[in-house]
Amino acid sequence: MATTQARSGLDWEGAALPEAPTAPETLQESGLSLPFLNDLMLRMLYTRGALLGLDLARYLCLPFKVIEEALRFLKDDKTVEVQGGDLIGRVSYRFNLTELGRKRAQDAMKQCAYVGPAPVPLEDYIEQTYRQSVTGITCSPEPLKASFSHLVIPDELFNAIGPAIVSGKSAFIYGPPGNGKTSVARSIGDFMNNAGGEIYVPYSFLAENSIITVFDQAIHQQVEADTNERLEDNEATIRRLMNTGSVDPRWVRIRRPVIVTGGELNLDMLDLRYNSMANYYQAPLHVKANGGVFLIDDFGRQLCSPKGLF
Repeated sequence: MATTQARSGLDWEGAALPEAPTAPETLQESGLSLPFLNDLMLRMLYTRGALLGLDLARYLCLPFKVIEEALRFLKDDKTVEVQGGDLIGRVSYRFNLTELGRKRAQDAMKQCAYVGPAPVPLEDYIEQTYRQSVTGITCSPEPLKASFSHLVIPDELFNAIGPAIVSGKSAFIYGPPGNGKTSVARSIGDFMNNAGGEIYVPYSFLAENSIITVFDQAIHQQVEADTNERLEDNEATIRRLMNTGSVDPRWVRIRRPVIVTGGELNLDMLDLRYNSMANYYQAPLHVKANGGVFLIDDFGRQLCSPKGLF
């Protein structure tokens, strides 16, 4: 069981959220360069067709004022044209690729075919990971007992589990076959997932000009949006995309993840997975488990040596 060390933690009794990433005010604050954002927008318009400025900001998960500079550049560069709009302003303009823009977009697709929410800088991902780690959280016996209610374990072991969880360090559970090691480890995961509060993970992050995707719907349990967010109309969305101090939509709010691996684990699964067709990377399992539990079951039976795995 592994978690990331932290500078601050959560009070699980109140299930408080860690400090949320704040939406950038400028292109510089987003951590993205103008050429990078230009290419991402060209690919978005190439795959989705003409889009309102509002929808383009939604798909990129960036405030419109951040992408406005890139739209102005692309328009001046004759790669994007405005096909219509109303009195609300550029956010309501419909943008489409020109013939030159389609050629540039095709070139950009050959370099990287990623189309989706804009990535966050690696530095921001690292900072947020420390901010929402489990170190220093309050772990009271009552919620912990709820996750272990189906097990009969000695008090000595139970009293050691809480400090092990909040240490933010790796834990090694050992013993003869059939003594409940896996059940104890999975109960720790259940506690983290249900009583450990919620954290934020990015759709992807940018490292050395390479996109690495993190959010995985098959692994991460996304927290349902508030009713007001689900029901907001275009006007409310425009205000949210134009206002300051809102949560950065490039991040997804999830329950603390629990990822379980067994004998199928090999060293390649702990490395970045490169998509040769799309030219971007997918984060390995232990990175997707950041802020939660990465359980290696039946240690020693993996398709690699224990020394190599350590």
